[in-house]
Amino acid sequence: MLRDEKILEILNIYNRFWSTGKIDAGIPRDLLGRCARQLETKEALLLRGVRRSGKSTLMAQLILHLLNNGTEPARILRVNLEEPLFAAEYSTELLERIYRIYRERVAPTGRSYLFLDEIQNVEGWEKWVRARGETEPVKMVITGSSSRLLSRETGTTLTGRHLSFEVFPLGFAEFLRFKNVTVSSRADYYRLRDRVRNLFLEYVRFGGFPEVVLRQDDEDKALLLKQYFEDIIQRDIVARQDIRDVLTLQNLALYLLTNIGRLTSVSSLKKNFGVSQDKVEHYTSALLESGLLHRVAKFDYSVKRIVRARFKPYCIDTGLRNRAAFSFSGDQGWLAENIVLNHLRGLHEEIYYGANGAEVDFIVKEGVRVTRRIQVWYADAADAALPARETSAFEQPGGGRESVESLILTNDLEQSLKISGREVRCIPLAMYLLGLA
Repeated sequence: MLRDEKILEILNIYNRFWSTGKIDAGIPRDLLGRCARQLETKEALLLRGVRRSGKSTLMAQLILHLLNNGTEPARILRVNLEEPLFAAEYSTELLERIYRIYRERVAPTGRSYLFLDEIQNVEGWEKWVRARGETEPVKMVITGSSSRLLSRETGTTLTGRHLSFEVFPLGFAEFLRFKNVTVSSRADYYRLRDRVRNLFLEYVRFGGFPEVVLRQDDEDKALLLKQYFEDIIQRDIVARQDIRDVLTLQNLALYLLTNIGRLTSVSSLKKNFGVSQDKVEHYTSALLESGLLHRVAKFDYSVKRIVRARFKPYCIDTGLRNRAAFSFSGDQGWLAENIVLNHLRGLHEEIYYGANGAEVDFIVKEGVRVTRRIQVWYADAADAALPARETSAFEQPGGGRESVESLILTNDLEQSLKISGREVRCIPLAMYLLGLA
């Protein structure tokens, strides 16, 4: 068992800001403002997401926010639960010892902020967080993998006592910020269009994982992405989900990653892989819970029909998809569609595809209303003639659609159309991702 003095020594290493008042927090993320507004609420703040998406960096940015706003450094405690010396003792008893040592030796009185990084390593952490949150003057900020922080135990134990944010790899606006490119207006976009378009191609190819974006060498980027994929499969799925047939899991992952944006179903996957439906459902669910993949269902007002309909798989990051899956020259349109989906996920909770008549790539539902229909047409920049298949989805009659925003996201085409008496705006994809539509 670790001695109290050793625990305090470890805490001092991870909390150097106690003496310096400073912390290295990297380039600010777009999510920072929304999370910072929750620091004075009572509920535990959960930052979940796929590994290496920037959760720990966002945590450091929240600590810096507190320091910059006058919080006494000693009132902030950051605990890295991937510290090797803690590994042999992962338990709620360890959490309690750490907290008590901190309270006795560093901040005996008053409100404190407790940042617990990678908490999924501790079995039963939910009950400890709830108990301390109810009995102590402490604000909890927690990071962990999507699968563990979305578990049934978390939902049951912390119901009404936590707020959750999903941390994604960099969006395109954040990606440009990491590249020291500022585009804050349409004038900026038109002036920097060639630069923005070239960077967008890099973003499509290598994605938005922060460490990958910061690497200069393409081979280094590819090696990192390969390692991320292997870690997600082995550490976040196989080791935690009782997966026995690892080969089938890997093949299923590669198939879904290769076929992003294409319609599929559990029954078709069952036929393709020659395994039981239970295994396909289990493995697909594990891939989704890890954060590697996301499932877009068909839009319907009947929940039963939504469940039975085919779905579209998308990857959390196009760079990860390109490194892990079979890639082809005609994938650019699918990759652009994947980027749009990831952008929408950061803004909306309910995103579907439409297939009543002609298919529409994405339907956004807010509350009880459909508010947006989006088609992605990422053709060659020189091709300014919209194919009929891209506009046919907007020709379908339907009551109430006049108030639904209709968009076609393009490579470079920018114009407004009238289709079946409704306005349909064609907007360059990069401009849309930068919030300039």
